[in-house]
Amino acid sequence: MPGLRRRDLLRAGLLGATGLAVAACSSTTPAETSSSAAPPPRRWGAFIPSVMPIAGTTRTPLQQLTNLAGAPPSYAHCFAAIGDEVPLRTLSAIIEFGATPLLTLEPWRPDGGITQPAYALSQVAAGRYDTEFARWGRTLASWGKPVLLRFAQEMNGTWYPWAVGVNGNTAADYRAAWTRMHTVISAQRPGTLEFVWAPNTLTLGTSPFDDAYPGPNLVDRLGLDGYNWGDVPGHHWQSAPDLFTSGLAALARLDSRHPILITEVAAAEGEGPDAKANWIRDFFGVVENHSRVQGFVWFQMDKERDWRFNSTPASLAAFRQGLATMVGG
Repeated sequence: MPGLRRRDLLRAGLLGATGLAVAACSSTTPAETSSSAAPPPRRWGAFIPSVMPIAGTTRTPLQQLTNLAGAPPSYAHCFAAIGDEVPLRTLSAIIEFGATPLLTLEPWRPDGGITQPAYALSQVAAGRYDTEFARWGRTLASWGKPVLLRFAQEMNGTWYPWAVGVNGNTAADYRAAWTRMHTVISAQRPGTLEFVWAPNTLTLGTSPFDDAYPGPNLVDRLGLDGYNWGDVPGHHWQSAPDLFTSGLAALARLDSRHPILITEVAAAEGEGPDAKANWIRDFFGVVENHSRVQGFVWFQMDKERDWRFNSTPASLAAFRQGLATMVGG
């Protein structure tokens, strides 16, 4: 899915944007650890433009989100480019709320477009960014709190400089770059960090992701991204099962051990007033029908599409109902 337009604002949100198109209550959820034993309770999270306290009030966006959804998020998602400062204030605010940060680390210059030879995967694998990786690992190790680190996501698309087939990148280059990143960051001994590998689900504009998998010893969780863009140029309306079933099956074939987290998901409005609400109900069914899926992280933002689960009263009601069943079941 074309992510560049969306990411232009994500970085601004990470660095301190305060707007949030939702309204929220507070609770705490213990940090989660991966396990191959009995599946843990399913959990949910969201990307919102900022998690920092609202100026002049005691409310936080995560508290607002809780009130809106009817249950506190267990994950809060933020994005950073490799050259950014480690966003410790943001990560600490997430931890203080009681959630676990999902931190996406992107090897690029966010305003540089897709063609960025300096960030070709061969450059990453050759050690050009080892100093940056060491800085991230060292800072997260000193911080010492739980964090899920997702690196170079959606590599099977065409919209990022690190994607296979872009800037001369190959699947072997991706595996080598991931290995380099994992080795350098792990050497800093960030013991509370888990590595998340997240392709895009198999849909228009993507390719199979099997060859880009770095291997079970270099991954702690499997991720998967998927958006229903609706009927707009370059896309078509996709039901939740159509969007996710093949991608989840491919992940299960690729790796039989690690838990799966849907790391980005959202849906646009459909033709009828109940289309998005029905899509949301079907999405919760997809999660329920896949035992290895531990949960999901919703993209809660009105940008090129109104991705928010509260874009209409019907979609909000469907989300609240599905979430109540999922977290209470």
